[in-house]
Amino acid sequence: MDEKLVCPICGEPTRIYMGNPRKDKLCGDHADKLKQGLIEINEDGLYLDAKTKVILNKNTENDSTISKNDESSIIIKCIGCGKATFGGNLFCINCYRKYKDKQLLVKVSKCKDIDILDESYEGVYKCKDGHIVKSKSEREIDNYLFDKRIPHAYEKVISIDADEKHDIHPDFCLPNYLGKNIDVYIEHWGFNSDNRDYYKSKKYKLDIYKKLGLTIICTNEKDMNDPQAALDRKLLHFDNNKINFDEE
Repeated sequence: MDEKLVCPICGEPTRIYMGNPRKDKLCGDHADKLKQGLIEINEDGLYLDAKTKVILNKNTENDSTISKNDESSIIIKCIGCGKATFGGNLFCINCYRKYKDKQLLVKVSKCKDIDILDESYEGVYKCKDGHIVKSKSEREIDNYLFDKRIPHAYEKVISIDADEKHDIHPDFCLPNYLGKNIDVYIEHWGFNSDNRDYYKSKKYKLDIYKKLGLTIICTNEKDMNDPQAALDRKLLHFDNNKINFDEE
């Protein structure tokens, strides 16, 4: 049986773009209103007026367009902000606009918890000292440094050559650490070597650190089970001008 391609709000024909109908089946008018933020989607996957919060779906109780067996009615949570999305989409409209031109790396745990850990992502984790970082683990490290009153800079630029595109940004720089006239860097590795792109980026950074003879203290996700103990140990026991790297 052919799928009924009508808008679940007004019953008008679904918008078709380049021969493909919208997964949510919205007509052109309501698709535009969704994009403009005039329409929202609640946790049940129903469309609401953004101001009045009135449900807009036509024949909500009986309309087959919102049947649980209908692919367009699959409800999941946006991996960016956690709000409900409609039609099986991974992002809500606001997060789609935010991330559509970015290449994201995500960490999935317990098959359902997702953290976005990506160098091009504008972080949303605010630390005690006001720094904005890109992951919960970086926030743990920043807060530790703040609590210990250790001066630190987040993602201080290290220039490799005349091309700024080649610059690298270690997660944290501890200038003149312990008064020894040497900068110590903390690099947090949020992924293991199974992620091919992340592994290439990691190897690229480590090769440069080694070539420059920098003092690098590496942390990983296991350290975040008890960040204070891990950082206490690593910031006390390390070798200068070397990459201090624990095997994961």
